[in-house]
Amino acid sequence: MKGKTFIISLLIITISWGGNLWFYQSKQLEEPIFLEHYYGGAGVFELYYLTNRDESSHVMSVEFSDGTTLHAKSDYYGFHNGNPAYGPDVQSRSTHYLLKKTGFDEQQMRELEVDHEGEATIHFNDGKTMTADIGTVESSELREGNGIFRSQGTSSSSNGRSFRTYTVKEDLKIDSMSSPFPEVQDDLKMKLYAPSIDLTGTPDAGGPRSYSKELDEEWSQVAGAPLENIDFPIDMKQGDRIRLTMQEKPDSIRAYSYEIEFTGTSENGTPFTQPFLVSNHPQFTPEQMELLIERRGSQ
Repeated sequence: MKGKTFIISLLIITISWGGNLWFYQSKQLEEPIFLEHYYGGAGVFELYYLTNRDESSHVMSVEFSDGTTLHAKSDYYGFHNGNPAYGPDVQSRSTHYLLKKTGFDEQQMRELEVDHEGEATIHFNDGKTMTADIGTVESSELREGNGIFRSQGTSSSSNGRSFRTYTVKEDLKIDSMSSPFPEVQDDLKMKLYAPSIDLTGTPDAGGPRSYSKELDEEWSQVAGAPLENIDFPIDMKQGDRIRLTMQEKPDSIRAYSYEIEFTGTSENGTPFTQPFLVSNHPQFTPEQMELLIERRGSQ
């Protein structure tokens, strides 16, 4: 009887071990999955991708559709860790996967005049090469300040909220707003604050509320008006503050860095363009990783 019980117990352990091994193998990716990127030449270009948790390789270079090849920053992997799940390129991790990023030199992108859309060829340090749709990547010339807007602060939070605040140095009128990637707006909620706008939320003493509070405030209490509800032009007086607050939606699995442009005229009739940087640095939950696999794993 004891021998029979032992055999049954051994079978149960073997079946359980085999089931766990099958489940682990079923979760493994055949190759990395790259996010869809929208990069408009603003800020540092970073390439994000999902890979298996035990994968130690990293991206060395990317060959774009326009024929240019960009190499990863030489110092990006200066600090090595024996455990790939805790390497310097890891942004977030789950039981099975790692979200990694590779940074590239912004000035080199400008020199190469990168202009890419769709599939790119990715080279890894272990000699492997793959083709993946990485989205739209464009370089641009450095902008010179217009001297009318003075930066007052920027901030962001792990909950997907960020904002940029400026003070205007003279009376002006903002006539319009445009975005190079309107499709990304589906991933974002945006509010614009200015004293002359019909506001939602409660501004503090006639200006934006405290930075730390509004990063965690209920969206309905964030000072400003939804961007899609604003009627241009917007009149501003010298010393007024203007702030763009952005909230990323939970099911957003894109990477982006670009500028929304506000155009208008100063008090003396001089036209101006003021960029507001819109960017994110994805740090996915396990649920978002699974969503990425569902949406882009079959491409």
